[in-house]
Amino acid sequence: MYPELSYLDITKKLEVLRTKQRQTNIEIASLEEMKSRKLSEAFYNWNLYQSRKKDIHDPYPTVRF
Repeated sequence: MYPELSYLDITKKLEVLRTKQRQTNIEIASLEEMKSRKLSEAFYNWNLYQSRKKDIHDPYPTVRF
């Protein structure tokens, strides 16, 4: 795959690839966290919507004094 590389060239190439891999892993973790947060927000908003919808369309509203 690679032509004959010296030990130093191989070491440098590995360092570059590991750096890129670290950056990719950080980006993946960040996106997973954002995805989780968005899902939580959507779930919270859906529950809030359902509870408000129930209050508005309740055929037997609760009277509170």
